[in-house]
Amino acid sequence: MKLSTKGKYGLIAMADLAIAYLNNPNDSYLVLKTIATKRNISEAYLERIIAKLKKTNLIITQRGSLGGYSLAKHPKDIKVSEVLYELEGKLDVGGCSSSSDKSCIIKSNCFSQIVCEEINVKIREVIENMTIEDVLKSYLEKSKEF
Repeated sequence: MKLSTKGKYGLIAMADLAIAYLNNPNDSYLVLKTIATKRNISEAYLERIIAKLKKTNLIITQRGSLGGYSLAKHPKDIKVSEVLYELEGKLDVGGCSSSSDKSCIIKSNCFSQIVCEEINVKIREVIENMTIEDVLKSYLEKSKEF
């Protein structure tokens, strides 16, 4: 399974917003241009990603010269699954989960469907128990190693 750039960039943006939030919870607004430039991501593409996350109330905005985007709640209260499900949809490794394409001719007795569904369950367990704060902590620990 491979995350699209939408999912990857969404997590990157959430991490940058989390850093700002943790450094200054009362004034943590970032403009998208700052994130886009820092991470070498198209600002227009990032704007579309952020707009989707804003609809889920994970991100808030503030207009004006001191405005921008911020996390709507503490990074420990935002699950990675919330971000990825919004941007990627339900994750399906083999494309043959019980809710997927009904046109598969071997679905009723397919060995790979059993394996794929088990992988899907494990992925969901991980991302539903992992928060943006967890990801940020892991990132910061790994960056110290280099």
